Amino acid sequence: MHLQLVSGFLAAGLLIAPSGRAQTAAPPPAAAVPSHLSNAGVYRAAALVDSVYVDRLNHEAFVEGGDFASYLVARLGVRPVPDNLAIDVTVDTAAVTLSSRVQDLPEAVRAQLGPALMFLDPSSVIAADVSLVRARVGVVRFHLRNLIVNGVALPEAILAPLMAQVGANYPALTSTGRDLLVAIPDDGTMRLAAGGVRVAVKQAGPTPRAAPSP
Repeated sequence: MHLQLVSGFLAAGLLIAPSGRAQTAAPPPAAAVPSHLSNAGVYRAAALVDSVYVDRLNHEAFVEGGDFASYLVARLGVRPVPDNLAIDVTVDTAAVTLSSRVQDLPEAVRAQLGPALMFLDPSSVIAADVSLVRARVGVVRFHLRNLIVNGVALPEAILAPLMAQVGANYPALTSTGRDLLVAIPDDGTMRLAAGGVRVAVKQAGPTPRAAPSP
C-alpha cells in the first residue's frame, strides 16, 4: 500500500490512543495464519483472477489472502507494491484484517506518523477491519468497517472525517475513503474464505463481459 495511504489509515487509528474516548470492539472471528503484501503476490493473484473472470479457463479459483490484498493495492495504482511493509493480512469468512505492530512498521511510515507514535507502546497493534459485500450486479465492495488499536475501535465521529480526507486523495476509493469498488463479470462471484478469497463464474467458456485486470 502506498506509504501515504498506509499512514492515513494508521494515523487515524493512533488518534484514539491518548483520547480515552474509544469504544471496545467485538473480537474478530478466528482467522487464518497471517500472510503479507508483496509485489509477486500481485501477479499470482492477477493470474488466478484472470483465469476465471477474463480467460474463463477455470470455473473457480482460490487466491491466498496476502496475494489478494496485494492485488487490491495494485488496483489503487501502487506499482510495485513495497515488499518491506510489515503488515499482516488475515482473511476469514467475515473480514479481511490488515494489522501491524508499531515497531514493525517501515521507517518511512514511522517518520510520516511522527509524534503520534509517542503515545503508543512499540508493541501496540493497529488493525483495519474490512468487509466484502456485493454492491450490485457486476460490482463488489470492500468496506473499511473499523480501525482498531489494541482491540479498541476508533469512534465513528473521528474515523469518518479522517477517512474522507484519504478518499479525496485516492480516486480509486469512494469519497468516504472507506470503500473500494471492484468490477467482476455479471455472472461472477467473489467471497471471503478461510485464508483467502474465492472467485467464481457460473460456467467457464467465452465471457459476456470481462473484468479488468489491475
